[in-house]
Amino acid sequence: MERKVLVFDPYLCTGCMYCMTACSTYNEGSTSFSKARLQIFRHEGHALTRIDQEDELIFLLVACQQCEDAICSGVCPTSALKRDVSTGAMVINRNKCVGCRMCLMNCPFGAISFNLKKKQVYKCELCAGDPQCVKFCKGEALKFVPIEQTPMAKRSRTAEKVKEGLMEAGKVSYQGE
Repeated sequence: MERKVLVFDPYLCTGCMYCMTACSTYNEGSTSFSKARLQIFRHEGHALTRIDQEDELIFLLVACQQCEDAICSGVCPTSALKRDVSTGAMVINRNKCVGCRMCLMNCPFGAISFNLKKKQVYKCELCAGDPQCVKFCKGEALKFVPIEQTPMAKRSRTAEKVKEGLMEAGKVSYQGE
């Protein structure tokens, strides 16, 4: 099976939160933003615009990146986090997790949460290879694509906006192509 990754384009996200609703309902059996394994946050876009310009409203995703060399797996004292070879996702073995939260403390993306009732961590596990968040994303901001096809377009748009902002602020000059 080819490895796929979850890709998010903040410029297409409408902030509807359907992805979080689908995630929590599918994985926890209840609709609750706090139980979603991915989180969408509203950002006013200050990093992309000058102080005297109107801000762009954009949304940011916090979700497990299914890292190639996953720190969470390396710090787990019970080896409860392992890669699912069929989906490429880092998954938590519920029988091994003791709730120590070492993975949560070491995740560089803040993508692991803790369930107080179950006394275990939880994170995005790509819904066993069929991410529900992608199915319910009306703006098509979330996609599940083969890793070789990860779009560079969103990085290019963001880089252009940063460059424009720096040029307008007089911090950088650009002489053309």
